[in-house]
Amino acid sequence: MQVLRALITTTALASALAGCSMQQLYGTGQAWQRSECNKIIDTQERNRCAASTQTSYEDYRRQSDAAKTAK
Repeated sequence: MQVLRALITTTALASALAGCSMQQLYGTGQAWQRSECNKIIDTQERNRCAASTQTSYEDYRRQSDAAKTAK
């Protein structure tokens, strides 16, 4: 998980400098995660991992905003 956070942080910084939108950044992160899921040998674990990449950007934003409000 720390590797994913580091990658997202690095990608966010690079994208901000390049002018990418947050939605594009989210899509890039999801694509990277799907790629990592495909490397998992165990079918059940690979499917669980892949299912976690199916959250739309809109749903992600709603969940993120709700979590921020709950704090």
